[in-house]
Amino acid sequence: MMSYAIIRIQAIQKELELLQKNLADELQGTQKPTQLQGLWKDIDISDDDIEEAQQAVFRTAYEKEDVIES
Repeated sequence: MMSYAIIRIQAIQKELELLQKNLADELQGTQKPTQLQGLWKDIDISDDDIEEAQQAVFRTAYEKEDVIES
């Protein structure tokens, strides 16, 4: 049991370090844009496509936002 807890703590520490690095990169503007590869490499994705996908994924958040604005 103790070894499992230690392994989990180490995994969480690694994840926190990665999150810290990603946040620092985002705040400094040094994060590289994601490159689409494979199946998606020849497809143009517009900002409207991304907005539509976000609304589909986070539907309940957008519905609550609409209620708050009304």
